[in-house]
Amino acid sequence: MILFQNGYECRDKIKLFYGLFFDDSEDVTVSSSFEYDGSTVNVYTVIAHGGAVYDDDYYYSIDKGESAAMKRKAFDAAVTKSFCNAAFKIRKINLPWGVMSGIRPAKNVRELTESGVREENIVSTLRSLYAVSEDKAKLALTVAKNERDILSRSKPDYVSLYIGIPFCPTRCLYCSFVSTDMRVSGKYMDEYVRLLLKEIDKTGEILRKKNARVQTVYIGGGTPTTLSAEQLAAVCERLRPLIAGDTVEFTLEAGRPDTITPEKLLAAKKGGVTRISINPQTMNEKTLVRVGRTHTPDQVEAAVSAARKACFDNINMDLIAGLPGESFEDFKYSIDAVAKLDPESITVHSMCVKRSAALRFSGEVLAEADVMNKMLSYAQKKMSNTERIPYYMYRQKNISGNLENVGYAKAGYMSFYNINIMEEIQTIIALGCGGSTKLVMGDRIERIFNFKDPATYIERFDEILKKKDEILEIERKCRV
Repeated sequence: MILFQNGYECRDKIKLFYGLFFDDSEDVTVSSSFEYDGSTVNVYTVIAHGGAVYDDDYYYSIDKGESAAMKRKAFDAAVTKSFCNAAFKIRKINLPWGVMSGIRPAKNVRELTESGVREENIVSTLRSLYAVSEDKAKLALTVAKNERDILSRSKPDYVSLYIGIPFCPTRCLYCSFVSTDMRVSGKYMDEYVRLLLKEIDKTGEILRKKNARVQTVYIGGGTPTTLSAEQLAAVCERLRPLIAGDTVEFTLEAGRPDTITPEKLLAAKKGGVTRISINPQTMNEKTLVRVGRTHTPDQVEAAVSAARKACFDNINMDLIAGLPGESFEDFKYSIDAVAKLDPESITVHSMCVKRSAALRFSGEVLAEADVMNKMLSYAQKKMSNTERIPYYMYRQKNISGNLENVGYAKAGYMSFYNINIMEEIQTIIALGCGGSTKLVMGDRIERIFNFKDPATYIERFDEILKKKDEILEIERKCRV
């Protein structure tokens, strides 16, 4: 793509939406001209493609009293909408979220509310500003309303902890997370856990100096239940001094049902875990084989049963809409089957093909956008019928159908951690591989990135401890 922008630039947003309409191999030239007279934005876009020219002349009115931040949002949206309007004349791509490019739609709703937009006008504002469809605008508003109670319980000295366990039994075809196949990386596990315990101790030291209290803990991965029962118990025991009466949620992502044993569940329960996530992704065995997951639907059911026997009364289960080769009926079967297992929450992800995922190079065919939307619409209806409400949501680059991931929960079972990480109102300190510490200091957010693989984590562990000291230094500089 050759891109010319005159009067106002938002190149990253144009590049993002360009990828929805055009392939990198195509010869495309985009030119946009921007004007603002104090009340009206005018964007004129011309796209040269395939020997023809396509244009759009777009106008948008802005109230004179709008804040600088809202004006910038309106400028970005106007330029992007004009581009999409012109591109739509070439390829009719459905954009249910319009030109909203952020990964946190509910956060956009909260920011609009804080800027003075009345709740009854949120849906119309999302539709006019970003061209979001009515049903998606209503979903964003519903999620924002449902998460308010959780957000209100956060306090200035609260933090959350994320502990990364970067090991998996196998690597799924669609996976882009920081995880390594146990057949390759299993040799690092004992040393990784030994050093992780030291990092937990160091984090406790930092928390005491900060006078911070831990509200939530999330052990993710990878697949944390690739650890042995003894290793899980050791991690939980070392976390105990960091967790006091303020900790309302301690989640263990069990992920792969074939890694769950009664001994590991008992270790987690004794260690203080209050919420467990068992993630089938699909209940169709043919798809499990296709994407490289080594468990069966029967093992999913057995894992849920074992978790109940271990007295876990807060279980989440993940599903993915649009997995390779799956039809609407396949997805419907999965969500109906999981709903019958009656977990307290169900998270429905849209298929997303990241650059590092093997699926990107597999030649597998994914569901079309209209089928994806049908899958998510059915999920939303099914969750409503089973009294689960949408309480957190996020979107990703390259997500199938330009859609969303939504967490649904029964009353009283919304995940504090999920809401905190999406809404960016609370510091989250990351330990282990793959995560990044996110320091929230008013309107400012600073990140400290951990190493991505266990070998580097082990080899450069002294730097990991120094990264924890950076937390206090960054906060000190922010106060100056």
